[in-house]
Amino acid sequence: MKKKLISLFLVGAMTTGMVAGCGNSGNGNNAGEENNSGASDNAVEATETAEEGEESTFDGTYSNKQVILGESSETSGDITPFWANGASDYDAYKLVSQGMEPVVRDQTGKWVENPTVLEKIESTDNEDGSKTYTVTIKDGLKFSDGTPITAQNYVFTNMLLASNEVLTDLEASEASSGMYQYYKGFEAYSAGESDTFEGIHLIDDKTYSITIDAAYCPYYYGQALLSTNPESMALWVPEDVTLEETENGVKFSDNFTAEYIGDTVDAARWNYNVNSGAYMLTAYDENAYTYTLTKNPNFPGNFEGQTANIETVLVKYTPQDTMMDQLKTGAVDILYQVADGDQIEQGLDMVEEGGFDYLSYGRAGYGMISFKCNQGPTQFEEVRHAVAYLLDRVTFAQTFTGGHGLVVNGPYGSQQWMAEEYAEEIDGLNSYTYSLDSAIAELEAGGWVYNEDGSDYSGSGIRYKKLDDGTYMPLIIEWFSSENNSVSDLLVTSLQNNPDVEAAGMKINQTVGSFTDLLTYYYDNSEENPYQMFNLATGFGNPYDMAYMYEPGSGSNINAVTGEDGQKLYDLALAMNHTEEGDDEAYAKNWFEFISFWNEVLPEVPLYSNDYHDFFTSKLHDFEEDGYNWDVTNAILYANME
Repeated sequence: MKKKLISLFLVGAMTTGMVAGCGNSGNGNNAGEENNSGASDNAVEATETAEEGEESTFDGTYSNKQVILGESSETSGDITPFWANGASDYDAYKLVSQGMEPVVRDQTGKWVENPTVLEKIESTDNEDGSKTYTVTIKDGLKFSDGTPITAQNYVFTNMLLASNEVLTDLEASEASSGMYQYYKGFEAYSAGESDTFEGIHLIDDKTYSITIDAAYCPYYYGQALLSTNPESMALWVPEDVTLEETENGVKFSDNFTAEYIGDTVDAARWNYNVNSGAYMLTAYDENAYTYTLTKNPNFPGNFEGQTANIETVLVKYTPQDTMMDQLKTGAVDILYQVADGDQIEQGLDMVEEGGFDYLSYGRAGYGMISFKCNQGPTQFEEVRHAVAYLLDRVTFAQTFTGGHGLVVNGPYGSQQWMAEEYAEEIDGLNSYTYSLDSAIAELEAGGWVYNEDGSDYSGSGIRYKKLDDGTYMPLIIEWFSSENNSVSDLLVTSLQNNPDVEAAGMKINQTVGSFTDLLTYYYDNSEENPYQMFNLATGFGNPYDMAYMYEPGSGSNINAVTGEDGQKLYDLALAMNHTEEGDDEAYAKNWFEFISFWNEVLPEVPLYSNDYHDFFTSKLHDFEEDGYNWDVTNAILYANME
């Protein structure tokens, strides 16, 4: 029985879905152990209707003991995103942490209040232009270990992850997500200039308030800034560390220092075993790259009251070259967001043969070449342009996606409503159509006109550029790519070994390593980073917050865009955010202005925006996602297994 989930083109999209980062081989989880003790032997009765005249052989009984989710990137054991983990780790994190936020996304991408958690939210417009939200939660909420969840736990999450002690001293570079920077007093608190977070108040056990700084009001996504999940203080900090309410905001007790909390924070990072989501972390097997998650008995349900049907979820790294075979043999039950055209065709053949099902949907994201714009040859716009001109992106996208995708010319995907609204204008952007002549023209305009000895370029060999200090920089780009990666393999033939790259006077050196190592270098914005070019993929979230992604000097500015270009990118991204909530026309206009300038700066070269396919065993029922508004970690709660 074939299924196709229609893409939803609705308001939304934010930070990269590839919330990825530096890895670490150490962890505090029980490596190699599986614990299915929470699994129930009680079958769930249900019915299944056959579609398209097919006769279903399903007997209507679910066991719901276990599902194995195959992930295309390595897991690291670093499950929380606060130290910039990978997409696979982040999926596991969402399963154990999401669902009890006061404000959540529904299936259409709309941000809605969560009645499972909330009694009410009240908003106040302040005289200084800021806006205060007062949040009152319900009684009786609990963590997975049975300890109570109070307003303090929501405040604690904000205070911990925005603190200078965690951000700077404990190097949690991704802890401060896009929301905290908009809270009043964030800069002083996160920089350690103040021990009090002015925009946060802890009113009582059920009530707290968040004030959005006037500089960020209005905000197009409104209450999305309240989508904080509760964290356990007992897990993350020593028991004598407390939160204190003052007239100037909330502060930690004086013993909240990096030295004092460091060991406890590190233990929680690698043994994240007190959770608020639908599942709880039971084990991580570092040899099998697999998380074992079991149903959280204290989870009250998501915003619709839905708790998990399936008792155990294994989140397992499944290499691209074996993933379809693993699905076929039952080593995994679900492969989601499959992008490779050959694998898609193989999966569709498996569906035709029987025993498997699929979903397909447009992607709100893209695969890309990502540059460091603060060092090496790629700090110069002309070099980035030249790389784009030396890659036949149309052929690349067609080859990789097998016809299940298209080329885009900016940070957007076919799934996003803004791209539909401005389709005609997007067609007018520079598509960097393959051209050796255009690449050479860019390089000459950028001053890459010398030989190594400073003489005029001879017409062959490596080009050089004379720098301000009088030295000559060779046009040699250092590229780091992950192993067992079909995109990397295709880039070797279509770009690195393309004879026109040599003819242009350029050389690209490839280094291959683990995905975890790639993320370490990818998130390193220092000028000492030995690599300037990476290939990977990203999804655009909801909110679509490019101001977070391009804030000058921020660790979240992965491309490290600096100078006037960096500031203008940021200003254009802020204009999107500052659109009045509900003014879709103005937002789309601001969005296109950002996309248009980004296309000129070109901090990344988009490779493809593809149609995703999920393939899964036909024993899985009631599983639907669109990969954007409603992803696999949302959908799995509603799913059932025979």
